Amino acid sequence: MRKFLPLLLVLLCACTSEPPALAEPHILSITPAEQFFTESQRVTVQLDTDPRFLVNYSDKSVQMLEQPMLEIGWLSVKLDAYLGHGRFQGTVTPGLTVGRYSIRVTLGDGREATLSDAYEIKEGGTPPWISYWIESVGDQIQGQPFIVTIHAESSKADSFAGPATIIIYRGGEIIDSVSSGTFSGGVLLQELTINEYGEDFVLVIEDEQGNRATSNAFLVSKKQKN
Repeated sequence: MRKFLPLLLVLLCACTSEPPALAEPHILSITPAEQFFTESQRVTVQLDTDPRFLVNYSDKSVQMLEQPMLEIGWLSVKLDAYLGHGRFQGTVTPGLTVGRYSIRVTLGDGREATLSDAYEIKEGGTPPWISYWIESVGDQIQGQPFIVTIHAESSKADSFAGPATIIIYRGGEIIDSVSSGTFSGGVLLQELTINEYGEDFVLVIEDEQGNRATSNAFLVSKKQKN
């Protein structure tokens, strides 16, 4: 019996050991690092770590586990796109006063990183003159074209033609992007085709000035074989 005790102790220790703690991330850069206080801007934050992913082999889908947020002063920015190599992207909207700010990134799992005096809000710029909204998108079928209706709103929306970019997300990851067609009377009827399937698809329209809108989440069903 005594010769089995050391082995039993080793097994007990192995069963009760906790998984190693994840290393704390660090912010390597934010680009661009300044913007006008009247304008929106797409920024890229690079960390020294990559997010974790949950892979579902049954439907060949990948979901990012972390839900990263960027904080600049009192403004919270969802980092809604992952570009690889620790680079996360989000849109900083107007709302901060002129000055310099420290930034913080939280990963949603309790880890966070800060960088002092990293972002500047400057005077000047041109206020956004247009906004968008996307009509409700219903569930779709993989590989089957569908029409999405997008509205541009402003005092001059009737004369607005574009262009803009339409980005297709699934689970927070970009899977495709296309240049929009031409708006007519402030309305765009855009044909899209999604060649993947799964849940949590979202459409985003964005222009060069940072004006953007997001659709509701919708499902894309797997195409049935004939």
